[in-house]
Formats: sequence, structure tokens, C-alpha cells
Amino acid sequence: CLIYLLHSFETPLPWAECPKRLFKNFTYDIEPECVVSSPTKYYWYRETLQVSPNVNEPVEINYTVALALITAWSLVYLCMVQGITESSKIVYITAIFPYVVLIIFFFRGITLKGASDGIAHLFTPRWESILEPVVWLEAGTQIFFSLGLAFGGLIAFSSYNPANNNCYRDALVVSITNCSTSMFAGVVVFSVIGFKATSIYDSCVEERSEMMRQNKSHDLLPVCDLQKELENSASGTGLAFIIFTEAINQFPAAQLWAVLFFLMLFTLGIDSQFGTLEGVSTSLMDMKLFPNVPKEMITGGLCMSCCVLSMCFANGAGSYIFQLMDSFAGSYTLLIIAFFECIGVSYIYGLKRFADDIELMTGARPNLYWMLCWKYISPIAMITILVASFLELASEGSSYPGWNALTGNTDRLEWPHWCIVVAILLILVSILWIPGVAILRLCGINVIEDSEPAWFPSAELRDVHGIVPHEPTDVEISLFCIRADGSEGLCCPTYGPREQPLDEEE
Repeated sequence: CLIYLLHSFETPLPWAECPKRLFKNFTYDIEPECVVSSPTKYYWYRETLQVSPNVNEPVEINYTVALALITAWSLVYLCMVQGITESSKIVYITAIFPYVVLIIFFFRGITLKGASDGIAHLFTPRWESILEPVVWLEAGTQIFFSLGLAFGGLIAFSSYNPANNNCYRDALVVSITNCSTSMFAGVVVFSVIGFKATSIYDSCVEERSEMMRQNKSHDLLPVCDLQKELENSASGTGLAFIIFTEAINQFPAAQLWAVLFFLMLFTLGIDSQFGTLEGVSTSLMDMKLFPNVPKEMITGGLCMSCCVLSMCFANGAGSYIFQLMDSFAGSYTLLIIAFFECIGVSYIYGLKRFADDIELMTGARPNLYWMLCWKYISPIAMITILVASFLELASEGSSYPGWNALTGNTDRLEWPHWCIVVAILLILVSILWIPGVAILRLCGINVIEDSEPAWFPSAELRDVHGIVPHEPTDVEISLFCIRADGSEGLCCPTYGPREQPLDEEE
């Protein structure tokens, strides 16, 4: 984003046309690799990423990306060094600015030719995709990323809330806002994709008409299909840096739109990074792993460590390593961690205790829907997606798009064995702590000593909200295995309290 933002001020935009270079025969001509691909693809893969043919050939260090990474992590540190109370002012800017840009792009997008076709394509379902486990995995990963679930950031931020914060209202507002923003951004993106696809389709029709006027053979005529062009829309980095930039090239005042777009992407990225980093730094502070080290130094150490680790992306194979981490560490681990969070809250801490805590904070007890989600629906959904995804991965394998300089396009390449090992390690290094620490605790070994519980105004909140001890209903007893005395266990016949203890025969 920083590289593209910097070059967005150039006239013409560097990705708007193919560059020229001096050949060995001292001729100065257009780069052939750019001709067979496109200016936007060439600039992304060759100029920016300096991509290698495959993951086994790093080629050389990409100093441009390395400098951009150092700059980005320096900005993150400067924004986070003062802590949550000061960084909140920066978050207001980084969170609101993308909405301003999205609204501007929305009104620009819907006025473009072909925008309606792109939006119609967005809302046209492909029912056969429902049966693909990877689609569900990507959908789950997307919602986890956009909401920040299982990263620790939400827990870190919420730890600064007052004891009577209305977490129920916050959960609804954040979820509805997130989904509404996703749909709104989807309309903006697909209106631009529709414009690009229509432009290609119109060019194809004109070329076909010209060839027909020249009485060319029908076998040589190009096939023009608008639907096919719409389906060729990329995702991930390709969507932002290839499809969108190609559409921006055709806008009037393209430099202005490019600056707005990449500044929006950068603010979105750095805003998300605040939450991720806060989740790590707050955990380190709460666990008192470095009791005598101020938070400014912990934040600096984290940023420095991440910056050093990110240098693995600053080479020709860096984009492939990024895809490896994104495909494995950024998907499976989130679902696994969230699954254990649900199990920990619903089955270990206890659903009744958790509902009591929420009632203390908000004054209202969570209804049956939420309790069903926490105890059954969410864990079952996550474990089903995980199992189906692992089975498909084992049967069909995994691949990545490798750049082919001859064709000017990407080919599907199989991950080498060392990448599979790295992927497994990336997953295990994130999740083995959960069963590992649990087993050690069961054996009486405390990896980290428990701290004294923080003061919580339970009595005051009960008086404020007028809360009385909750008697479990018949539905709660039968569905959630809550016993009549309020405790929880395995589902079994539950009886009320007896005046006389059971004798030996009973």
C-alpha cells in the first residue's frame, strides 16, 4: 500500500502503460513480458514484488518492500507507544477515513458503465459452491478477520471497559456494522469490476466487428462473453493491486482516485494492526512476564521483532511465503482457537456462570438463542468446517499461483514438502499452547502463576439492576444440563433437592 501510495502521485501512473527497456541489440522497445500480461499485472508482479518463478527460488532481496515494511512498523510503533488511551484518537481517524473514501467511490462506481452488471454478479448465487468446504473455511476466516475474533485484540480492548459496560449492545452494533460495511464495500468493488469487465467486453465486440468486416475466418474471431469477464475478477491482493488499479487507470483524474484508494487500504491495514498488537502487548503485561519493563519498551520490542520476521517477505519468493501463511496460519488456527474458546466458556467455566456474569454487567440475562450458539451451534459449525477442510486438503492437496513470465499469467503449482512442514509448524505453534498448558495444569505444573483476581463490584451491580439469584428453567435443565442446584454436568435425569440423604440401597 505504501509503495503504491507513493507512486500514485506520478503522471502518468506507472502501472498505466508498459515500460520500455534497452535490449542487448541496443534497441529500445516495450517490455515483452508486460505485453503478454498487462501493465497492472506486470507492475504488481515484476516491479513491486519482483516475484520469482516459484517458492524455491527467492532470487534476490527486494529492498523496496523491505524499506516499506520498516516504515510501516515504525508508524505502528509511533501510534501505539502511548497506549490505548492515546491511540484511540488515532483509531478514530483510521476507522472513519475509509468510510469517507468508500462513500466517494460508491457514487463514482454506480455511475460507471457496466456497474449494474457487476452488482448483479455479486448478488447472483452459485449454489454448487455451497458443497465446497474451502468456501465455508474462507467465509469463516473472512468473518473472523473482519471482526477480529480469536486474535486477542477484542479481549484486550474490552479489558479497558467499565464493569457495567453493555457488552450485549456492543456485540450487536459491531456485528451489524461489520456486515453492513462488508456489503456496502462489496457493492463498491463490484461496480468497478463490472465497469472493467464491460470495457473489456466492448473492446472485444469492436475487435470482432472489425475482423468480420475484413472477412476473417470465424475460427479466428474472438469469443466475447461478459459473464466470463465478470467471473475472472481476482481476490485478495490481486483484487486490490490488479483489478482495481486497472479500473482506476480509466477514471478521469486517475491520480486522485489512486491516492484515495491506497490511502484507504493503508489506514484499514494499520487500524487492524493496532488491535492485533494490543492483544499481544496486553497479554504480556497481564501475565507479568516482564514485570520491570515499561509497556513502551514491550511495544517497541514487539514491533522490532515483527519487523525482523517480516523480512522473509522481502525477496522474490516473499509473496508465496505470504500466501503460505495466509492459507494456513491465518485460517485454520483462528477456527481452532475460537473452538477452544467456546469450549472453555461453555463447558469448563460454565454456561450458567457466564450468563450470570453478563446479567451482572447488562442487567439482562442472555436468551436461549445465545446460549444455544455458545454451547452447541458455534462449536459444531467450527469443528465441521475444520474437519471437512482438512479432509479436502488431505485428498486434493494445496497449491499456489506461481508467476509464469512467458505467458504473463499465473500457474497453479504444488507446495513443496518443506512448505507443508512450515505450514504444519505455523498451525501447531499457535494452538499447542492450549492443550499443552491444560495438561501441565492438570499435572500440577503452573507455567504462569495465577494472579490475584481483580476487584469486581458484584454486590453493587446486583443492587443497581435488582438482580435476584436465577433459578434454571426446565428448558435450561434439559438443553444445557444445568442441575437444579445451579451446577452443570453431563446430561442426565435431574431431581430436585431431597430433605433426607440417599441411603445405601438408593
